[in-house]
Amino acid sequence: MKLTMRKIAEMAGVSVTTVSLVLNNKNVRISKEKKNQIRDIADEYHYVPNSSAVSLAKNKSNTIGVVVPNINNPFYSALIKAISKDLELVGYYALTVNTDDNHANEQIQITQLVNRGVDGILLVPTNDLYAQGELSVDDFLKSIQIPFVLVNADSDLQINKINLDSYEGGYLATRTLIQNGHHEIAIVTGNEGYVNAESRLDGYKKALKEVGIPFLDKYVFRAKYDIEGGYAVISEIKKLNKVTAIFFCNDLMLYGAIKKENEHGNNLFNSYSVVGYDDSYVNEIFNPTITSIRQDVAELGSRSVQILFEQLHGNSKPKSELLHVKLINRMSVKNLNV
Repeated sequence: MKLTMRKIAEMAGVSVTTVSLVLNNKNVRISKEKKNQIRDIADEYHYVPNSSAVSLAKNKSNTIGVVVPNINNPFYSALIKAISKDLELVGYYALTVNTDDNHANEQIQITQLVNRGVDGILLVPTNDLYAQGELSVDDFLKSIQIPFVLVNADSDLQINKINLDSYEGGYLATRTLIQNGHHEIAIVTGNEGYVNAESRLDGYKKALKEVGIPFLDKYVFRAKYDIEGGYAVISEIKKLNKVTAIFFCNDLMLYGAIKKENEHGNNLFNSYSVVGYDDSYVNEIFNPTITSIRQDVAELGSRSVQILFEQLHGNSKPKSELLHVKLINRMSVKNLNV
């Protein structure tokens, strides 16, 4: 039998209000013996407070909705872990939902989180939303009626947001290939409008321009940020005979290209120097180990939580932060200068 406050009150011969006050360590005019009796009954029958009722009474759930587009992506898995850890430290819990990178699902999931009474939302938006254009993005973000932080994406709106510097990442990845003697460099970035896709492409362009290498549209390939995306484009890249290096703007894309080549008895690394993006932990397992852009997921998660908590505690001024990334050099880039 589930023990309720009403049942405890009946067993102790007091009112429900008295039980509530005692179990919440509030002042109440009853004897010490009666207080102990109430606590003993609760302990004996393993009383658990009704969290929904407590949340309703306090107008607070101590729960934060965490919305991500692809929970199978190691980057998002690591981000969820970092956010959950930081929330737990301050007595909050993460209610995580996966949108499958589908905006219609994203809308449904956020509505459900609001209806469940979460105190705020950490939103990693879908590429599907951003592909619909800036007006659609703005309209959707304006429709969210509870405190939230836009995570790992950008917006011109005056809202709380935090992102990683994709322009810097695109530049660093391309520059290291150039420094190793590569001039014919293909880039595999996200589809038109995808989150951070254009920034990474702009960083690529900047690195080329610095050393006078012409930018060629034919070296730009677009795909979904997943294994299937890389799997689909590698055959097209191979038709460009001069290409010696490929910058994949997402590690999953790179893994898809590796998979396709393996199926045809080829080793991608024998044909191209490669730089990835996200620096998944498995990059150190491949032979050769993979040079990649590392994003500080722990810092992204921690700062996201801090910005949201500032909003929850009355700071109405929106914050916008951009975190640096760094290049992790390994063995997947051949030096053509030697």
